[in-house]
Amino acid sequence: MDRLPDLRRHFAFDTWANREVAAALRALPEPPPGAVKTLAHIAGVLRLWLARVKGEPSPLAVWPDLDLEAVARELDAAAVLWRRQIESLKPEDMERDVAYVNSLGQAWTSTVGDILTQTIFHGVHHRAQILADLRRAGHEPPYVDFIHAVRSGRLGG
Repeated sequence: MDRLPDLRRHFAFDTWANREVAAALRALPEPPPGAVKTLAHIAGVLRLWLARVKGEPSPLAVWPDLDLEAVARELDAAAVLWRRQIESLKPEDMERDVAYVNSLGQAWTSTVGDILTQTIFHGVHHRAQILADLRRAGHEPPYVDFIHAVRSGRLGG
């Protein structure tokens, strides 16, 4: 089964949702404490997993110290790089093993397909934290559900 069409769509969703969250944070005079840091972490991890798939060092720390504008630039850059990477993959690449060392110094091996799936779920998890932070601070969070993106034509194609 070719998982790539679904993963392309999921990465398009991830890009859209990250941009929506960044825009919501930009609209505030002062985002909730930690929200920008968490969004920067999403960018850092997008770059980390891509670097692992490509067998390269990551250009960003896992928890980079970035202001909101730098985070937005990094998220956009990661989106372009991931789109190129996914477009270059063939169905059989999804089972290719990638060896890496995690942030705790532990050696692991995961398939490309599992890494792509992890990357998407990681973003969803941390965006939910940011949305909860916004709500606790008295702000209405953006509506970044997948089904909303699909129904409103936000994913293209």
